[in-house]
Amino acid sequence: MAYFADVLIFFAFIFVITDFFAMSYGVFTTAGAVFFVVGTVILFSVMHTVPSFFLRIVLPTYITLTIFVSIFVYLGYKAYRSKVKIGGATLLKEVGEVAKDIKAGGEGKIVVNGELWTAFSDYEIAKGSKAIIIEIDKRLRLKVKPHDNRE
Repeated sequence: MAYFADVLIFFAFIFVITDFFAMSYGVFTTAGAVFFVVGTVILFSVMHTVPSFFLRIVLPTYITLTIFVSIFVYLGYKAYRSKVKIGGATLLKEVGEVAKDIKAGGEGKIVVNGELWTAFSDYEIAKGSKAIIIEIDKRLRLKVKPHDNRE
């Protein structure tokens, strides 16, 4: 039985090392961690020369680490699923106030979320009116159209 535990621990290290080179999104590391815990539990339970502190110290440590890893995996997944909070994509469909008249086919200024941006439009939009962002070009100019309150 001790040899089986040694093989599990050996494969645990192989799985963790493999995860450095293969894109498994942590599957190999998780398998390695499980193999390591099971292997050490078997190893400590079959070897009678090992002190009895294993069940009092090492096993609770494994359980605590498992709880922390589970919490971090949950928080990571939650962050992955959350809406983008920065970058140009957050500006699309935002409504801003025109700070400088925008001539049709020309440029003007618009305030969005407290920031002043250069805007251009196919429509003429007067200062003080609302405009909605429909596109962001490569020069970080906002393409806007007049905001209709019914939208």
